Amino acid sequence: MKLLTRYVVREHVGPLVFALSALTSLLMLQYVARQLANLAGKGLPWRAIGEFFVLSLPFTIAMTMPMAVLVATLYAFGRMAAEHEITAFKASGVRVRALMAPVLVCAFLLSLGMVAFNDQVMPRANHRLRVLQQDISRTKPTLALRDQVLNALTDQFFMRVARSDAATNKMWDVVIYDLARGSERKTIYADSGTFSLAPNGQDLQLQLYDGHSQEFVKGDAKRFQRTFFRTQSVRVKGISHGFENSNSDTYKGDREMTVCEMQRKYSGAAIEFQRIRTDYISYLSRTAKPGQKTVQVPRDRPRSEALANFYCNALPSLWRPKTARAQGAPSLYTVGVGSTQQPPVVIPQQPPVVVPQPAVVVPPAPASSAPFIIPAVDSASLFRGSAAAALTQLEDSRDGLDGLSVEIHKKFALAFACLVFVLFGPPIALRFPRGGVGVTLGVSLIVFGLYYICLMAGEALADKGKLPAYVAMWMANALFGVIGIALVWRVESTTDTSRGGGIREWWSDRKVRRALSVRMASEQNRAILTAKGGA
Repeated sequence: MKLLTRYVVREHVGPLVFALSALTSLLMLQYVARQLANLAGKGLPWRAIGEFFVLSLPFTIAMTMPMAVLVATLYAFGRMAAEHEITAFKASGVRVRALMAPVLVCAFLLSLGMVAFNDQVMPRANHRLRVLQQDISRTKPTLALRDQVLNALTDQFFMRVARSDAATNKMWDVVIYDLARGSERKTIYADSGTFSLAPNGQDLQLQLYDGHSQEFVKGDAKRFQRTFFRTQSVRVKGISHGFENSNSDTYKGDREMTVCEMQRKYSGAAIEFQRIRTDYISYLSRTAKPGQKTVQVPRDRPRSEALANFYCNALPSLWRPKTARAQGAPSLYTVGVGSTQQPPVVIPQQPPVVVPQPAVVVPPAPASSAPFIIPAVDSASLFRGSAAAALTQLEDSRDGLDGLSVEIHKKFALAFACLVFVLFGPPIALRFPRGGVGVTLGVSLIVFGLYYICLMAGEALADKGKLPAYVAMWMANALFGVIGIALVWRVESTTDTSRGGGIREWWSDRKVRRALSVRMASEQNRAILTAKGGA
């Protein structure tokens, strides 16, 4: 049996590596095509470009690994069925489910590995990639002037040259539009000039000859002045900015945090959410109409995410070493996993602090003044305004909590999709043993496309608060898992795995079966009519 296990596993390793490499390369090529405009022409060092693509790999691998598992399973079992190996195994008393057992075990171990990958590797890569993209966006390439074109040196400084010489940095027939001072815009015309970078390597130094400048007089839009010059220097700041690698950004988004980091953030946000929700219920109850017994409020959220709590607290405690306690020593206060009980807090008594208040002197009202009247406050309007403000805060807090829950469950759901997709491989491969690579890729794209649509639909519903995150993100796994188990359950009913063929043969057999069923139904109807006529 060990020999059979090694053989089946070895049959899957090659297709898995090839499928993962091919699918990751295809998605990376698509990603490179979208990001090429942001990278080209910036003078980036090769190290930064290589780091950009390496940091883009973890997210791509997390998406392509489940599909690669499906492709490998389809290909391996399809090849064994096409070469009658499955038939030989069944003739020797080895069931198909026994052949699937080592693959399921390996898929489960791979899912656990992908959980660690999605929790530790991918968030760090996403954080570093975001910081790198910000550094790239701040990079400005060295100036390259184009003739007969309005060159935008900055968003408020434009220059047009009739002819330029890149070797000597000379230019002729120069027109400059300076819009930095708003309505006091300035236009400079010069017969010739030179351009060069300043010693700091970031500013542009222009030396203009034989020209004039015209601008509106400051503070008077009706006066227009023209100034002639023989030589004039113009300095444009921030025209070039080299690439600088920064590592000081400590902010992390939802996709840049590990599960435990999101759990800690979720716990703090859940307390604030429940406080705002309580205030909102209080405001609504004060503005309720007479006889109204219920108010509609957003669904409550738990104090902690159960899956993240188990992953971060309960699971590590299984192999965490126990701490010994001396006999008679007072025990520490402990809180069970998932408990909402809080440790007692002892607040030391402090003497009251008396802050002296300045005396307020109210001047006497004039004798002829009218009596001061305090306007009445509409308490219902006040509570309605407070309820509206609390509802806005409640929705923002709810969106933040739901987003964290979605990201937590998404890391686990994508990882265990590898185990779900293994269930689809053998039944489909044994049904079409001679389908070849076309059936393998076609079925893989259809199955993974439907799975991805279900996953994205569940994520959208969870982000809007329509479904709990654990239902929305595990819905696709549960649905496809049930379908896969049903297909595996029926796989033993196939008497001969080599009887089938490709899609074309299956379609021809289906048409023959439908024609036969129609013929049999017509014969039964004819027999019934004959029996009634004889009676």
